[in-house]
Amino acid sequence: MINVWGLILTILIFEVVKRIKCIKIPAMMMTSIILIVILCTFKIDYNSYNESACFLTLLLGPATIALALPLSDNAKILLKNKRAIYFGFVISVVTAIITTIVLGKIFHVDWQLITSLMPKTVTTPIAIEISKAIGGIPELTACFVCLTGIYGAVFSHKILKVFKIKSDIATGLAIGSTSHVLGTSTCIEKKRPKQVVLATLALIVIGILTTVICVFIF
Repeated sequence: MINVWGLILTILIFEVVKRIKCIKIPAMMMTSIILIVILCTFKIDYNSYNESACFLTLLLGPATIALALPLSDNAKILLKNKRAIYFGFVISVVTAIITTIVLGKIFHVDWQLITSLMPKTVTTPIAIEISKAIGGIPELTACFVCLTGIYGAVFSHKILKVFKIKSDIATGLAIGSTSHVLGTSTCIEKKRPKQVVLATLALIVIGILTTVICVFIF
């Protein structure tokens, strides 16, 4: 019999949390918190849980490839606003990489930790492969990606509101560029379809650009 209790538990918790509208924390983050509490309370070994929920991890690859569909369907938006969009994408990627290196050097952070931090604004499957290619620690990279996404999911709309940015195009591009899938999920929850499309396009292109730039640098 296939061991899938972790898979079933994760999906059940996510579906329940998603339906509780009074919770302001993103469903993915809340699901993670509940899972951690359960594992710690009942002293369940993480490796045991991971083995039973590994099918979710395996789906990350196909899910990333599937992102090519919205990229293809909305190619006209990219072409129409190509100068502003791509200039913003390049600035976003370069800023993320340079600030990581500079701050790491200032605080005397180990170089391997710095390389693990570099792809933190890229969606997990791509970030892990970048981390492997440039000598980082993939497991740490995955943690940094999740933390970046959670921060973006919780605060991105609030920060943009402070700066009085109301454009759905600008909002979607900013969120997708900096907080990948988790940030994009908040656009879905807020029922902003245009933001969802642009955020999805942004996280795809940012993933490609980050891969090219990181490999070029190293």
